[in-house]
Amino acid sequence: MKVALINSNRFKHPWPVIPFGLCCIAAALENEGHGVQVLDLCFSRNPANDIHSTIENFRPDVVGISIRNIDNAGAYKTQFLLPQVNEEVITPCKEVFSGPIVIGGPAVGISGIQMLHFFDLPFAICGDGEAAMVEFVGRLARKLPLDGIGGLVRREGGKIVEENPPLRIKDLDKLPFVRFQRYIDLRLYRRYNSPLQIQTKRGCALQCSYCTYNRIEGREYRLRTPQQVADDIERMVSETGINHIEFTDSTFNMPLDHAKAVLRALIEKGLDLNCRTLGLNPGAVDEELVDLMKKAGFQDVDLGIESGCDAMLRSLGKRFTKDAILQAGRLLHEKNIPICWCLLLGAPGETEETLRETFETITRASSAWDLVAIGVGIRVYNGAPIAEQMKQENPACTADDFLSPVGYSPETLDLITIKMITKRFFFRNLNFVIIDEDDLLPDAVMKAVYAVKRLFAPRQPNWKMYLLKRRLQKYTGSSTIASLIFDLKHRKLLSELKQKRKEATAGGVDDLV
Repeated sequence: MKVALINSNRFKHPWPVIPFGLCCIAAALENEGHGVQVLDLCFSRNPANDIHSTIENFRPDVVGISIRNIDNAGAYKTQFLLPQVNEEVITPCKEVFSGPIVIGGPAVGISGIQMLHFFDLPFAICGDGEAAMVEFVGRLARKLPLDGIGGLVRREGGKIVEENPPLRIKDLDKLPFVRFQRYIDLRLYRRYNSPLQIQTKRGCALQCSYCTYNRIEGREYRLRTPQQVADDIERMVSETGINHIEFTDSTFNMPLDHAKAVLRALIEKGLDLNCRTLGLNPGAVDEELVDLMKKAGFQDVDLGIESGCDAMLRSLGKRFTKDAILQAGRLLHEKNIPICWCLLLGAPGETEETLRETFETITRASSAWDLVAIGVGIRVYNGAPIAEQMKQENPACTADDFLSPVGYSPETLDLITIKMITKRFFFRNLNFVIIDEDDLLPDAVMKAVYAVKRLFAPRQPNWKMYLLKRRLQKYTGSSTIASLIFDLKHRKLLSELKQKRKEATAGGVDDLV
């Protein structure tokens, strides 16, 4: 059969993400003899025209649409992306294609049922898509019933008629090698220095209160053979000429022994790599791991600490402590590996005191040329432990199982106050950035920054552009002006916070706001 696969993700911050999962599906379908054409809409100027052209020229039997993000993952000023997907992708597809349309991707793995209702579509695949999509297309080709396919959710007459548990591929080594360049134009992504992606495993055994990774990939680790991971990276670099590699595991260094085995296999290849990882757990960072990462070619890491306060770490379901955070930072700095510290403020029990401790910890742990990326508020997603807790306490807290944005607001401190306190620390610390739309860079600026970076600092982390932006704001005086405007705009709330702080400390010096 002929299958058109559409990448609907057009969100480009902090950089455009190569549609890794969609390319995996394409490779699996081609491996079974199906014809595949990938339409990547990330850089499309007119998605509707591109969809119409692809459908009319390729004439597919099936259309698969990948949906990566429900929103920008922020609880403060959430940018809900699904209406745009519906307008720019789903509706134009329906206009020219009357055959089966199936949606998949990480967002669908979280809220498949809700998305079928939202988009008025018949099919969704949750969880691992390679085997499920191959089975789905194969049955359509043979005109067989579709019931019982792992991960398939079916909707008829406005009602869900079947929801099958996700199909978890046990032996990931048997999946076909993915040639990104066969399906998408990598040159467009390299303009933004977007890395090639690879997984060393799927699944997550952790139980963080806000996270949905184990809903998407399962609660058990399914490990790839370290040697095959290294072989695939060598092949990717050889075929594309790109040595910028990103490990996209939910947590790269857990299990720790497996991560070390992958690094040793990679080191033996002797490749000149520029590696990074999305998720490094500070509770599983030791001297040997960091030494292996440096030898393998790691140029930066995202360290998911979320908080710098032991009480809040427990509230978030973390299994590490503040001491582990400080230890991980010290070890990485000793090997000159820059860190993007990821904070998530506003978990249950958050107070002014816990915020103070977190900012003190991160100021102590980070270097001036590290980035501290701050999320204000927890965006609650379907299936996350905090979502189940909220529904038990108040069944009316969501009308659609958290598909539409719902943010958790601690009883002790509202999100506006958290944002105000965070903003004050933001103005004081040039390596802080708050993740919401106020701090996004225009696309033209991003292109220009990445162009300069390619010429003068090709191995520097992409996120260094935010540090440069902050310093330019300081030297031009715009940061000072912004701070004064902020103080004037919120002077009443800031005054109330200062008064509360003085009362709590019996007239002590206020250093929080």
